[in-house]
Amino acid sequence: MFFYVYKCKKKRKILIKILFLIFILIILYGFYLYEKIGQSIQGKVWSFPTSIYGRIVNLEPGNPYSQKEILSLLKGTMYRQVHTVMLPGEYSIKDNTIDFIRRSFDFPDIKEGEFHTRLSFKEGILKEIKNIENNRNFSFFRLEPKLITMLKSSQGKKRIFIPRNKYPEILVKTLLAIEDRYFYEHDGINISSIGRAFLVNAIAGRAIQGGSTLTQQLVKNLFLTNTRSILRKINEMYMALILDCFYTKDRILELYLNEVYLGQDGDEQIRGFPLASIYYFGRPIDELSLEQYALLVGMVKGASLYSPWAHPISALKRRNLVLFSLYNQKYITKDIYRKLCKRGLNVQSKGNIIAPHPSFIQLVQSELQKKITTSIENISGIKIFTTLDSISQNAVEQAVKIEIPILKQKKGLKDLEVAMIVMDKFTGEIQALIGSAKPEFNGYNRALKSRRSIGSLSKPITYLTALSEPNKYHLNTWISDHPIAIKLDNGQYWMPKNNNYRFSGKVMLLDALIHSINIPTVNLSIDIGLKKLVDSWLHLGVSKNHITPFPSISLGAINLTPIETAQVFQIIASGGYKSLLSSVRSVISDDGKVLYQSIPQKKHIVSSEASYLTLYAMQQVVEHGTAKLLGKHFKEFSLAGKTGTTNNLVDNWFVGIDGKTIVIIWIGRDNNKTTKLYSSSGAMQIYRKYLEYQRPVPLVLQPPKGINMFYINKLGKLFCNKNNDHDRSLPIWSLNNQTICHDGKLLEQSLETRNKKDFLFWLKHLFL
Repeated sequence: MFFYVYKCKKKRKILIKILFLIFILIILYGFYLYEKIGQSIQGKVWSFPTSIYGRIVNLEPGNPYSQKEILSLLKGTMYRQVHTVMLPGEYSIKDNTIDFIRRSFDFPDIKEGEFHTRLSFKEGILKEIKNIENNRNFSFFRLEPKLITMLKSSQGKKRIFIPRNKYPEILVKTLLAIEDRYFYEHDGINISSIGRAFLVNAIAGRAIQGGSTLTQQLVKNLFLTNTRSILRKINEMYMALILDCFYTKDRILELYLNEVYLGQDGDEQIRGFPLASIYYFGRPIDELSLEQYALLVGMVKGASLYSPWAHPISALKRRNLVLFSLYNQKYITKDIYRKLCKRGLNVQSKGNIIAPHPSFIQLVQSELQKKITTSIENISGIKIFTTLDSISQNAVEQAVKIEIPILKQKKGLKDLEVAMIVMDKFTGEIQALIGSAKPEFNGYNRALKSRRSIGSLSKPITYLTALSEPNKYHLNTWISDHPIAIKLDNGQYWMPKNNNYRFSGKVMLLDALIHSINIPTVNLSIDIGLKKLVDSWLHLGVSKNHITPFPSISLGAINLTPIETAQVFQIIASGGYKSLLSSVRSVISDDGKVLYQSIPQKKHIVSSEASYLTLYAMQQVVEHGTAKLLGKHFKEFSLAGKTGTTNNLVDNWFVGIDGKTIVIIWIGRDNNKTTKLYSSSGAMQIYRKYLEYQRPVPLVLQPPKGINMFYINKLGKLFCNKNNDHDRSLPIWSLNNQTICHDGKLLEQSLETRNKKDFLFWLKHLFL
């Protein structure tokens, strides 16, 4: 008996030691878990993806912004129209005014708060910007940019972080009412909920109810896998107890609100309520209504199962179930519950709010690689502010989606491709860009990489070169239009032809460009000299590697990408000033440090007078020449343009210029076979469709000092006054007032006569 008692005591001591050892191990493991949790959530919890924004719109009184254009900008950033403005993100319209409360935003230079603002318009001009709160006028005001996309993160997760105190309480109450109503009372785990879930699941014979608290869900999302096991559940509960013990409830809730999984964007996870609000509704989280919060909270149970994009019916039922639970818990009345249940989901189409615009993003990434020496790929939370105008980009994409299928059907082709660029003609900022007939396709970017013959788009450069010599060439200069044969270095002859195979003997320089006649253009280039023409291309920024010094360069035997072509025409359209094309305005780190900032610079490349005359001639192309069909539809805007086709109709081009922008369009096939598209039947039609979505700004040409207007007759002779015989107006570059009107009479001096008079004048004053 004594031996038995002794043996039991010994076993008990061993058991106590084992239990004590287990207890010590649990405590030590708890310290390990505490350190693991602390390392993760005491510093920066997540690595944030790079956010890319569209352009920041700067408003000043006198800007040529119409009321309609500002409304488009507000709608593009998902402002909603109301009768009376009360909250950020709302606007109202009354007569010629727009009242709205601009959202607060961290601009690259400073964080600006909310502003209740009134914009007043008159005749398409922004006349006044008033601060409603203090009744003072703004001399300068900014609209917040639109979030375009987020670059892929290293963790495969996208989120926007906001602190706990910035979350609307109605969202928090809805979340707790559905997911964890005793959140502020339990210690990280809820024993009664776990017991109830165990009982329900045991009766059902399968897992139909969970007992996890928000704290447990957060632990699982941050630290554990989705593998179901008893060991993992015990680990989850232990970590939840530690988390609740050492961190405040609001800190835990803040982490959960920003971490919860709420859907997919391709292979990237949408994490947190702030980003989900942007994806599904296009507005910040604090601007949603109760039924929208109910939808997001309902998705917590299963974001894939209750996705409003993939399963709208299930999502609607789940949302209404959340609303019913709010009604049962006395958060809302029966009338409100019934009213909200009748509303649709009203979510935005997938890709409608955060649309990646892959071709433009490729341009952004390419520019950053060239201009930023430090790699930003692994830096968390970078903000890139670009020049993308969402209205222009949408107009480009709509025009292409409508017109390309029509052209494919008409010509019986399945492989027509397109590249299109829209840019500010003064700053060179790219406002829109696509490099494929499928704008959403992230692949070969023809706008940046496809080097093609530019055809007749080269002609304005030939005429620009000639008009830069005002002592020799004017728009009324006559050019030979006879058949020619040019012997090349290899002994062969190049015999260009006019498109209509006819020859008029001679043609005025202006008319040769208006009607894009080949032979006069070749003759003009010969008269100018091939070296001068090549030098002109080099001066415009084209690399000598892409120029072949042959006479055929005057007819487009030069291969350029659409982006290179855009740079050339930017110089012509801006009065001879070159602004380097750009897509990035600034790059800001998450702590507000400026990593890169674009400083607009322009350089005078060619004479303003020659640029003006060339642009004037391109206006006449739209009014009377190869693009006159476009001119008929947009007559009041005085557009400038130039069509371009290459041999065998392989490449089809158009450049369109209004008072603000330049648009370059190319259509072709990757196999270099014919498109069957003539000068005005392809690219110009896309430009025309684009202008239906993006109304142009009138192109009003302001002649430089040396330009004077005259009238000409059929022989090209100049006159000062309009007459039945000479009613066609023409600008002439009068160098040193060689050709001027005085008292209605034309006074002309040859350069030789003027030089002689200047010499006599100098000689006379030498001896006085």
